[in-house]
Amino acid sequence: MVLVDESTNESFEGEIKRISVAEIQNLKGNKNFTFEWDQEKNREIFALTLKDKEEILGLVSITDNKKEFRIHINLLEASNNHRGKKKKLRSIPGCLIGFACKAAFKKGYGGFVSLIPKTYLMSYYQEHFGFVRMGRHLATFGDNSKYLMTKHLTDEEI
Repeated sequence: MVLVDESTNESFEGEIKRISVAEIQNLKGNKNFTFEWDQEKNREIFALTLKDKEEILGLVSITDNKKEFRIHINLLEASNNHRGKKKKLRSIPGCLIGFACKAAFKKGYGGFVSLIPKTYLMSYYQEHFGFVRMGRHLATFGDNSKYLMTKHLTDEEI
């Protein structure tokens, strides 16, 4: 995945890896993240970092909902330095969503990924990532999920 510096347009290679319960505990009290990630410790949590770097740029918690053939995003967060109008790197949420789409294709779910956003973020996910509304959930699947993967992941990652 490629992350781009907002001010210089320089590209950096990122990577996503699953983090351990100990790493999740280390996030408690971390001022770069507002969510209480330790409450997600019973779920799969993945961290986005720059390749060969330790600093966590973003996190995603996912659940494999086998009965409904979908991957559900429980929480998604970019660190404070990388969100909003003053962010340093762009594409962090896109990379994490693209990763979830990839997992949904690997499981045979046709790229079906869902999430329940905060109300004020609903239009953000729809406009920036092509999610469609399904009751309280937003979802992406099929061609849109493929698009998100090709836009945010490298060919080697797809």
